[in-house]
Amino acid sequence: MSHALSDWKTITVFLDDTAAGEAIADHAARLAHRCGAHLIGIHALPDYAAEHPASSFALGPQAVNEVIAEQETDERAESLAVRRRLESIAHRHGISGEMRIIRGAHTDQDLIAAARCCDLIVLDYPNPPGLPRNWPADRLLMESGGPMLIFPAARKITEFGRKILIAWNGSREARRAVRDALPFLCTAQSVTVLVVDPETTEHTFRESPGTDLARYLARHGAHADIAHLKSRGAPVGETILSSIGAHNADLVVLGAYSHPRLAEQIFGGTTRTLLARAPAPLFVSV
Repeated sequence: MSHALSDWKTITVFLDDTAAGEAIADHAARLAHRCGAHLIGIHALPDYAAEHPASSFALGPQAVNEVIAEQETDERAESLAVRRRLESIAHRHGISGEMRIIRGAHTDQDLIAAARCCDLIVLDYPNPPGLPRNWPADRLLMESGGPMLIFPAARKITEFGRKILIAWNGSREARRAVRDALPFLCTAQSVTVLVVDPETTEHTFRESPGTDLARYLARHGAHADIAHLKSRGAPVGETILSSIGAHNADLVVLGAYSHPRLAEQIFGGTTRTLLARAPAPLFVSV
């Protein structure tokens, strides 16, 4: 069965009414246009008490009512601004879209439910607009169970998904990422399977590491070249970074966790290095 971007029917983006929210929503909308997908914007309203701790010292019925009224006014204004922003972006790109505002005591459950009912999540990093402060990107990735397209902050990105680099180490997470990324991989201009320190990867295979993955991709209609690099003692993330530049890659596919999670309670070292310094977005699965 062939894969195409049209396989993705629902794309979810987290945004707020800031320049960062505008930028990430625009990325998601352009992708939704390419896919012919429906775009869902999500914004979780912040905890008013946490944002304005002084309000918790309000005394007396009148003062409490004033705090509540101020909170409701702020929430209405924020919700309206974010809705208008998404509507404007969706109209500009000619796509269907809707805005969902999450608030109240069930924020966590509502976020999880929304994240699990889409094909792909798009968000900024390290401070995703629209997500509560206690919801880092890796928590959302773990809870959603689906792939995530992450745009590292402060990167000027115009095109993505044309030249793809797969960071392949033979792990379950890397395999899941490749499978989830097939719509991108099958429509890319070029795909490179990068194996760092191949002598330590897929050691049970008699063939060159990455060969079986390239054959798997070919059966899906994606031609992939194989590149082997030695880290020579340098961190794997640094080696991948150098390969991104060498191949002019505009998207990196990788599994977020490649080592025991007790040793990596959040994004692992390689993933963190790429998020901090990669010139291209990351397509990540667990």
